[in-house]
Amino acid sequence: MRKMILTAMFGLFQMSVFAETNALIEVKLFKDWVIKGEGYSGGNLNLAIKNTGTVPIRLFKHPANFDMGQLDLRPLPRRLNTAEETGRQEFGYQAAVRNGLGGFFDLPPGEAHVYEGRKFLKPLPFVRKMMRFTVSVYLGDGFWLDSEPMTLNEVVPDSEEHIATITDGTTRRQYELLAVTYKNERWLYIRDGGDFPICPISLTNKIRVEPYDGKLLHKIWDGEKSMVFHLGQDLFFEDPDESDVFGKWTRERKQRAEADNAEVRRKKAEGN
Repeated sequence: MRKMILTAMFGLFQMSVFAETNALIEVKLFKDWVIKGEGYSGGNLNLAIKNTGTVPIRLFKHPANFDMGQLDLRPLPRRLNTAEETGRQEFGYQAAVRNGLGGFFDLPPGEAHVYEGRKFLKPLPFVRKMMRFTVSVYLGDGFWLDSEPMTLNEVVPDSEEHIATITDGTTRRQYELLAVTYKNERWLYIRDGGDFPICPISLTNKIRVEPYDGKLLHKIWDGEKSMVFHLGQDLFFEDPDESDVFGKWTRERKQRAEADNAEVRRKKAEGN
């Protein structure tokens, strides 16, 4: 399975207060292709932010506030002028400030941060056969950190296979599960108005689905391996790492960040 892990170095000097603000942003996307009508246009991601500047970077502690106030996918070429785009994001930023979930923390120079246990569902504000955009972090006062350009391609899948119809046991609403195959990748999707990717699945195994708690949990079998899927929250329990691509990446990237941060702090302490 192809991975999309992109890094970008920034040296931004637009405003004196941010003159020494630099960051390395590492982005994990599900995949680098989408199908027609795919919800969120593939904007399911997590990221690591490493402060490579000389001053702290102020970030929201709670991922919901970070999602609302600081994280954005900005299309290329830019369709909004700077004032319009910044004004829209500043509104979300101030709303997140008022939300009161955890406040801010300062990411020290040399250290990295990963938002644990969370993937961000960010809609791309456009649909094209080839979509180019940046993953951007807004720091307030009109200042952005932008990733290097990223690309998603809209493709015609090689096949779509109906897997099962599952029911929300609380509302009795029904959803279709289907397997979408493109080249050497096969993904489980849920259809609910649009098509939303859930996780990668094997290319050849039979996929089976059964109710788990009679309400929102469903057990999905990929051959002999199983995972428990929470309908409505897009969360997994008892899932193998090869299916929980976000959980696996987040755990491993967070462990690496913690080890690197400890080394940075050790060297700073020795220098003092």
